[in-house]
Amino acid sequence: MVPFENLAIDKSLVLWKGRLSFKQFIKTKRHRFGIKIFVLCDVETDFILDIVIYTGSTTEYTKTDTSLGISVAVVNTLIKPYLNRGHKLFIDNWYSSPSLANYLHKRKTNVTGTVRKNRKGMPTLLAKLKVGQTESQHTKTILVVKWKDRRDVFVLTTQFEDKMVHIGKNDHQGNAILKPVAVMHYNESMGPIDKTDMLLSSVECVRRTIKWYKKLFFHLIDLSLLNAYSAYKTCTGLKTSLADFQYQLIREIFTKYATQKQNICRRSNTLCLPERLQGRHFPSIVPPTSKKLKPQRRCLVCQNKFNKRKDTTYMCVKCDVGLCPVPCFEIYHTQEKYFLLPKL
Repeated sequence: MVPFENLAIDKSLVLWKGRLSFKQFIKTKRHRFGIKIFVLCDVETDFILDIVIYTGSTTEYTKTDTSLGISVAVVNTLIKPYLNRGHKLFIDNWYSSPSLANYLHKRKTNVTGTVRKNRKGMPTLLAKLKVGQTESQHTKTILVVKWKDRRDVFVLTTQFEDKMVHIGKNDHQGNAILKPVAVMHYNESMGPIDKTDMLLSSVECVRRTIKWYKKLFFHLIDLSLLNAYSAYKTCTGLKTSLADFQYQLIREIFTKYATQKQNICRRSNTLCLPERLQGRHFPSIVPPTSKKLKPQRRCLVCQNKFNKRKDTTYMCVKCDVGLCPVPCFEIYHTQEKYFLLPKL
């Protein structure tokens, strides 16, 4: 599926509270403990384009210049197929840095995101601002804006100007609430991942398991369902709930792939019986071998029913098992569950 212009990268957590060396804690997520996944999605359709599962030092990502750090490597791994196409990328402050902005700008990809003020290459913005005020610095390609909201917010962008825009709301005094244009677009574009987590909470394949990889497997199934849902809405233009789409998808899968069960037992109970309970069976002496003239075989009934080892010179040739002539031969060929002990 070809993505639209705006893309976003964010983190998602698969709930896991058991022991795991790379388990993460993110206090802003619905599941605060779990397996971290880096997700690239299309802002327009919420379609998930790619993921990187964080596994600590063994995380698989495309290696870049080591001076750029792992956050840049993760972004490069996810965005690499979409570079040099004019996309606009939105990221949070875990990934964002001036070095990443320069790296993407050289590859015809714009970026906007919150940024930590202590990132390498960040300008010094020292002015004490009142709520709503801004301070900014820029180079030929990068603009950094410091905006005072409840706290200082630092935004880095290579695509927006240093402008304030009305967001359509007024404060309690009736004054228009203004935000930097980069902040407004960032807030509008960083919602798909959290929206994904919210949607999956009602239809996810919840399974109790002691294995983390099984939990992760079922989560990937859920993400596949969500992608199918996004593609369906985009291609058809029809509106339906995720739950209704899921039920319809399950019905169609059953219709196409489920094999019709042939209930032979209703027509003839004998067809459901194992071969040892049908036909004619006769005891026979175990045939001699090149090493033994009178070889013995272990009695299958004694071993499974009475939990003891007993060798016998008799067998059933048709079933190819060793059996005592009395009573094991009869038990094996007349009782379906011959291995159960008799009731007292």
